[in-house]
Parts: sequence; C-alpha cells; structure tokens
Amino acid sequence: MTWQLLLVEDEPSVREAFALRLSDQGYAVQTAGSGEEALSVLRSFEPDILVLDLIMPNLSGLDVLSRVKQTSPHLLVILLTARGTVKDAVEATKLGAFDFVAKSIDMEDLLHALRRATELLTLQRQIRLQSGQDLERYAFDRVIAESPATHTFLNQVRELVKNDRVTVLLQGETGTGKQYMGRVIHYNGPRARKPCIEVDCPSIPRELFESELFGHEKGSFTGAAGKKTGLIEMAEGGTVLFDEIGDLPLPLQAKLLRVIEERTLRRVGGSTTIPVDVRFMAATNRNLKDAVAKGEFREDLYFRLNVVTLTVPPLRERREDIVMLAEQFMAQSAIAMKKPVRRLADSAKAILSQYEFPGNIRELRNLIERAVLFCQEDSLEARHFPSDMRGGSGPVAVTPSSIPTAPLQPSDPMEVHIAFRLGEQSLANLEDRIIAEVLQRAGGNKTLAAKHLGITRWMLDRRRKPQA
Repeated sequence: MTWQLLLVEDEPSVREAFALRLSDQGYAVQTAGSGEEALSVLRSFEPDILVLDLIMPNLSGLDVLSRVKQTSPHLLVILLTARGTVKDAVEATKLGAFDFVAKSIDMEDLLHALRRATELLTLQRQIRLQSGQDLERYAFDRVIAESPATHTFLNQVRELVKNDRVTVLLQGETGTGKQYMGRVIHYNGPRARKPCIEVDCPSIPRELFESELFGHEKGSFTGAAGKKTGLIEMAEGGTVLFDEIGDLPLPLQAKLLRVIEERTLRRVGGSTTIPVDVRFMAATNRNLKDAVAKGEFREDLYFRLNVVTLTVPPLRERREDIVMLAEQFMAQSAIAMKKPVRRLADSAKAILSQYEFPGNIRELRNLIERAVLFCQEDSLEARHFPSDMRGGSGPVAVTPSSIPTAPLQPSDPMEVHIAFRLGEQSLANLEDRIIAEVLQRAGGNKTLAAKHLGITRWMLDRRRKPQA
C-alpha cells in the first residue's frame, strides 16, 4: 500500500529534495514549511506518519509534537535534526516521538526509521483486524461451558476482566487451554481493541531475551543495525501473556520483575526510561510455589505474579464439555481437510466421554484431527479412534504414545500403526493410509515424508495421484 506522509521542513531546498526522494521511495508526500502550516494541514489531512524538522522558527518541532499528540496521540512522528542534542532526544521520547534521526544527504537514517514505522503500522492494522475477529471468537458465549467446573471458572473470569490492571497467573496441566483462557480474559475486557501478544518463554534464546522483550537501540550490540521496538512496547495499551513462565531462567526473571513492578522499561543500549501501559498475564504448568522452595523460581516474582491466580480445570474434571468440544474440533478439521464428516456417532461420544485425556484439550483435538483424516464416511465412529481407547481391535490409525511432540527430523525413527482386517481393505488402500499418516507426521513436508518411506519425492507424488 502507499503510505501518506506529511513532511515539515522550513528550508525550501531541503524540503523539495527530501519530498522528491521520499516520493521515489513510494511514499505519498505532502509538505509544510513551518510548524503553524503543519498544524493547519493536519486539520484536514490525516497522514500515516509525520516527519518533523526539530529546529524551526516560532513553533519548533517539539512544540508541534506536543500539540499533535494532544489531538492525535497515535500518530507516528519522526523528528529530523541536523544538530540535535541528547536532551532534545530525551524530550522528544517523553513527548511520544516514534524516532529521532539525523539529517543526511543520503537520508539513510530517515529511510530506515520510515521502514520501521511502516512495519509497525502494518502490524497495528493486522492486530486491529485480528482483534475484530477475536472479539467474536473469544466472546464468553463462544466458550464451551456445560460442566460445573467450567461454569465456576468462567464466573471468576467475568469478575476479573472488569479490572484490567491486575496481574493474572493461569495455572493448569499441559493442554488445558491456558493460552485460550488468557485470550478470553483479554478480549472480554477494556483492552480488547489493543494487541494481545504472547511470549513463549522457553523458545526465546537467553541472549536475545532482553532485545526481544524490551527492544534495542541502534549499535547497542553487534548486528543491531537499527532501533528495534520490543514486544512489550508493541503491546502498548493491551496485554502481554508470558507462556510457560516457570521455564524462564533465574537471571531473566529479575529483569522481568523490574518491568512488571515499575511499568517502565529501557531498550538494550538505551538510556531513556519508557513507560508502558499493559496488562501482564503469565501461564504455567509448573507448581511455582514448589519451584520457589527449590530455588528454581524467584520468590519476589512469584508474589508479583500471584495477585490473582486462576487454575484451568483439566478435561477429566469437565466431562460434560467433551462431546461439544469434540464436535467443534470435528467440524473445523472436516473443513480444513475437505472431508465429508458431519456427525459424531453415539459410539464415538461414548468412548470420548469415558477417556481420561491425560493430554487434556490438546489431546482431544489431535485425536479428532487424526480420526477425521482416516474417516471416509459422513459419521465419525468409535472404530476411527485408537484401539486402546475402545478396549478392542479395529481399523484405526496412530498410537498416541508414538507421536513426537517436537518437529520430526530426517533422522528420527518413525512408527506408524495401521490396523486392518483381512479381506476388507485393499493393498492400495493401506498404502494410501500409510502415506497420508507419514505426511501428517512430517507436517506436510513431502521430501521428509519420502525419506522416511524409503522412496523418492517423485515416486511419492506419483503414488499419491490417481492412476490412469
């Protein structure tokens, strides 16, 4: 898309040269020759980004910035200066400037700042679009709550969403839906139209944790070619959910504690303290109290997170929800896989209702997806589920214990369990089922699937096509 800029520069030759270069870069540029003219233009023109000269007669760039932020607090403003000071940069940051860059003939710093600004604008628009969809997706009336345990939990959540500054700790077994309930809290509260950013604590390398969360300044470390906005800043006005916070290393826990307590942060390599207005939530499948006793989790961070603790009930304690959840996952899987499955048979409902689900909702979803994958009829029957759930034999697919949780690698051993009855299925049909299962396990990667099947990629494609 074409981004709209308002360039404010009092020197005519500089203004024309910069406007021409920015137009060549694909921006739609309007110009103003003074602070007063800029304020007049802004009454009828809404740019995506305001590029503002710092040193101007009468109204300086800081004066204009201060006034603009009163009427358009979310407008991204880049201050441009030939001789700015550190004091000016600090003041600009306090007033809400997006960036503070030096004028140069090649405009390298300005172009880099504009690229970052447009990336942020793109993300914000995606978040607004996603938020509109998620407001409906995570509405209270969309949460399946047939069981007393879920009703009790949702009543707690309804009270909690009214206060959008309280820190929330979500506890529960793996697969119970802690992230989902975190989104329910966010999208039913006052911050619903703002970003909800989830941080997967175990997946962020320790050496990049501060940079990812707090951002960094240009040149703060090797490879820091420009300033980066951290995840917490990107969530301004919204929510940050730290998933599996119990796995966060102790040194990083101290850095996170300071931000949660003070509601401020500093980018890596920066000297300016930046206030942040976000709601903090954390999720864990660990008993943090036990982790504190073992010295594996900071006690002060635990107490800071433990303002309000909600325990998401395991699926075995909400059996009344199982069938409705299964029907929801079945419908989603049937659409995604273009399968004719439309109904969950009574036999399937019976075995699902009796199963203990050690993997909780995540296991239920996976079981339904695999059953739909191997179902050729319009009804999902008990025979489409693993035999250890049914207490007998039958044509089913995969043994759950053989399925790795990590992404499949070329060297990983693979076990595929395909049950069949002699005389009822052809060899070609069994081959199709084995190929489909291996592809599923390989995440759709045909090259990896072919390697595990001991054939070439060409042969795999050939075997998957109907024979003439």
